[in-house]
Amino acid sequence: MASGSALIFDEEMSDYKLLWTDPVCEIEVPERLTVSYEALKARGVAERCKQVPVRLATEQEILLAHSEEYLEAVKQTLKMSVEELKAFSKQYNDVYFHQNIYHCATMAVGATLQLVDSVMKREVRNGMALVRPPGHHSQRSAANGFCVFNNVAIAALYAKKTYNLNRVLIVDWDVHHGQGVQYCFEEDPSVLYFSWHRYEHRTFWPNLPESDYTSVGKDKGSGLNVNLPWNKVGMTNSDYLAAFFHVLLPVAYEGGYNLTSLAQSVCQTVQSLLGDPAPQLSGLTDPCESALDSIQNVRSSLPLPAVLSLILPLAYEFNPGLVLGVVGDSGAKTHLAPVWGHLTSLLQGLAEGRTLTLLQGFDKDLLAVTVSALSGAPVPPLGPLGAHKPEDVQMMEKERQRLQKRWSSVQEGWGLLRCTGTTVIPQFTKIFYGAYN
Repeated sequence: MASGSALIFDEEMSDYKLLWTDPVCEIEVPERLTVSYEALKARGVAERCKQVPVRLATEQEILLAHSEEYLEAVKQTLKMSVEELKAFSKQYNDVYFHQNIYHCATMAVGATLQLVDSVMKREVRNGMALVRPPGHHSQRSAANGFCVFNNVAIAALYAKKTYNLNRVLIVDWDVHHGQGVQYCFEEDPSVLYFSWHRYEHRTFWPNLPESDYTSVGKDKGSGLNVNLPWNKVGMTNSDYLAAFFHVLLPVAYEGGYNLTSLAQSVCQTVQSLLGDPAPQLSGLTDPCESALDSIQNVRSSLPLPAVLSLILPLAYEFNPGLVLGVVGDSGAKTHLAPVWGHLTSLLQGLAEGRTLTLLQGFDKDLLAVTVSALSGAPVPPLGPLGAHKPEDVQMMEKERQRLQKRWSSVQEGWGLLRCTGTTVIPQFTKIFYGAYN
């Protein structure tokens, strides 16, 4: 079984900078890369990771997501003067070029692909690649938003081609929408793209109508592009948890310029990959109306199943110091083993990872999936979730109404089970409610 977390970093990727005055581009600085790595070292996190060397991407790998004409144009920047670089940069939106940026960009792609190989070959369980320049805004024949080559899109295409993958999930957490990734996969039924980003009714960069919730993919890819646009600033943990429970998790079961917050986010991500307990969330309240509107808009535009979307909000709002999972001696428990495994994995984000499980009666499938979940190993997929039954939806709605007087996380405003296309798992909810009562 794969173990350990990879960390891929090379300071050489910081070896370019803006060579002229540009108020838009001056926020993209080399320190965006180095402060993150220094924070990992200062907290003792870097030394706990497996250090994987960086390599340069090949031209064929870059061409997985970009045109030959664009690649050749970027290669010419190696020998350009400052004035020529400035003129070349003006061909694109909100990006600058440097004589060394082609080298750094190929290194950024290569580092990303090194991580793909390390995970897919089970040399490590997971990992992080710290790369610069970024990638998710760049498009097939255009640089954009400080991005030269689309590292994320190339990684997904490389993984599909090299390892014969049928499905890839991309979760894009940034203050800006990754339109380049969306454009690459909006007609691809094998890639699910989820992005939550600041939008403010199209007044925030990149100011595109296709960054709104109405862009759900095209043709065979319809329903596999999920945008969750935030239309106000100051979103809280409660808002993000609401989106996580009621949009990201259901569809899955089918910024970065603030140097202080960037370093903190990188450290917490790597610590989570290493299996460290997640920091407790305190002061959870009702999500704001703007967040609820955005979530409801997304749910109404896509056929989303409601996977564990009642249990998890209750658990996070309660904020326990210990999680004790109990499965009774039920004849249905073998059938529910995958569900139990996924729930056990998700609940380890609570109580600083202090999780106990009690299996009342022997069942080899439940035992195996519980051990896998507790150790961080993969658990069996849930498989296709069938169409909902009206009686199941009614049962869940009845429970929601019963609980909402005590728990703000299941108030009507959250929109639980109110959307068309809801799917529930009735056998499991009956087990849970039996224990709760």
